Amino acid sequence: MSSNYFYLRYTWVKRVDVKRLAENLSLSFELAPRKISDPGPLSIVGPDTKEAFQVRADTLYVYLSPVRATLFQKERKPFTERDLELRKRIFVHYPRNRATPLPWGFSDEPQFEVKK
Repeated sequence: MSSNYFYLRYTWVKRVDVKRLAENLSLSFELAPRKISDPGPLSIVGPDTKEAFQVRADTLYVYLSPVRATLFQKERKPFTERDLELRKRIFVHYPRNRATPLPWGFSDEPQFEVKK
């Protein structure tokens, strides 16, 4: 387990109200707007994948977009109780481990440790 934790979660049909989710998460976690410059006309980044907010627990960060959540750690460390709570809440809103219902692109969650 030498690489940092990085995991993508998705919705398929519905879009998450990112602003509402961010406001809800801000009651328990640190919240910051994501400022991403215009990637230009050739970018594959669409409005549904544009990350609007960053949420942080202790060691776990999450970028939120309407169809995808990017969970990651900047430095590999054991998850705290707050990290686990944020992860759990993100999984409720982004229940899928692949971008499409078609049978490819599976993504297994990386192993992680929990702080004792």
